Amino acid sequence: MQSEPAPDPVSVRYPQPGEYPGDVRVSMAEGAMQYPRGAMPGEVIVYFQNPEDYAAYVAALLKEGIAPLGRIDELLSLRLDEASLIRLPPSEYGGDLGYNFYVQQPLPPVDLDPAALESLRAYGQYAAEITGDLEGDGSGVMVAILDSGISANALFDDVYIVHVDLVGGGVDGPGAEHGSAVASIIAGDGGIAPNAELFVVRVLDDQGIGHSFHTAEGIIQAVDQGVQVINLSLGMYQDTSLLRHAVRYAAERGVALVASAGNEAYAELPYPAAYESVLTVTAVDAQGRQAIFPNQSMSIDFAAPGVGIVAALDEDATQLFSGTSAAAPFVSGTLAAMISAAPERSISDHLTILRQHLNEAGALGVDPVYGAGVLDWERLRLRNQPGRADVALAEIHLELDAQPGTTVPVEVIVQNRGTKWLSSSSLEVMVDDNDPVSFVIESLQPGQSSARKVYVQVPGLTIDTSVRVAASVMPDEADSDVKLENNLKAIQFSPIAR
Repeated sequence: MQSEPAPDPVSVRYPQPGEYPGDVRVSMAEGAMQYPRGAMPGEVIVYFQNPEDYAAYVAALLKEGIAPLGRIDELLSLRLDEASLIRLPPSEYGGDLGYNFYVQQPLPPVDLDPAALESLRAYGQYAAEITGDLEGDGSGVMVAILDSGISANALFDDVYIVHVDLVGGGVDGPGAEHGSAVASIIAGDGGIAPNAELFVVRVLDDQGIGHSFHTAEGIIQAVDQGVQVINLSLGMYQDTSLLRHAVRYAAERGVALVASAGNEAYAELPYPAAYESVLTVTAVDAQGRQAIFPNQSMSIDFAAPGVGIVAALDEDATQLFSGTSAAAPFVSGTLAAMISAAPERSISDHLTILRQHLNEAGALGVDPVYGAGVLDWERLRLRNQPGRADVALAEIHLELDAQPGTTVPVEVIVQNRGTKWLSSSSLEVMVDDNDPVSFVIESLQPGQSSARKVYVQVPGLTIDTSVRVAASVMPDEADSDVKLENNLKAIQFSPIAR
């Protein structure tokens, strides 16, 4: 399994969760400007509340012969170096100040238990092989990829690509491997929406590092270009007005923003994933289990493949691409396919359909590990076939904070993954070699889940033992179930495994 490339650890690191709560502002001490860790030194972002003040300040800059480092007229924002700020104070024109924070690719899961990472099962397939053919192929849909650029690769030979380089060095320059991998999951030969058009904005350098101004600028340019989906496999642990307003600009214009949840195993999301209007994606392996390294949050929307995906590297080479950076484009590509199949539907309508066909995983309902559930492309393809009966043993769930030696409930979750109502199903649960416990699962509508509880004693840390919970479910009309292989599940719990 190949991890995502790591940035130079000397140049920048992510702030720890909660290190910079709220929206920060530049501070001065003894005449010198102070910059928090994670902010780009020597420059600031200037915000204005109304177009008149913004225009007046821009005119004043031009009169003084000062060229800003960047400007986003749609957000009434400028990027200035420290010398320009002192020479022409924005406060005299109603300007407000903030920092320009570093943004980067999700860090690789290097600090996690190697044995745990080895337990993950790689897919070893192209994205299109994992999802299968969908109703749409992405034709007529443009997807923006804000990343490290894109390399020439045979997988993209038939893809229409618009290139924008905000970093310098060329959109296909050194370090483009990450962006190339993301792009190949979405479009091209082996992509989920092979005929989608790509608007590739390079906002990360050859070390996978960029900043919030270029990220916001890329979002605005993508929206103004007419994209329908923006993929953001990047992040930072700081909320800034600039990025927040750029996300709002896109959301208000009906553009779907999809972001990776991050690979730091924090109980917190980076930005832009942490914004409510952004769709956040975590990663699962080929066994459908959460990939250990992703961040966790109740704000996660989807779980998608993110371990060992065959993706573009450079020239005509491929790589096994892993991380939430790989999971996010599965959602972006799926949305592109759905939009091309039904362009008359709104993004909101497409998202409703997507959410209605997620597989339950983790605790019942939305949980911080799997979000609302795992994408299931077979259910998505077959959603219009009436009368399909498919009851599934979705999950056997024990809370991770269960204390050794205590008696705790285990949730056994059943889900209707078919297209017809199930009037009744029978569930049997067996703990170790004890007699099975039987339950009746009452009527379930398509997509609905229901849970029953059994109680187990968690093994003590000094006891070399484990608890095995096995369960099976069957509808009353057993011969009508179209997918019997998902009717059984067995899980073994032990202090080491947890």
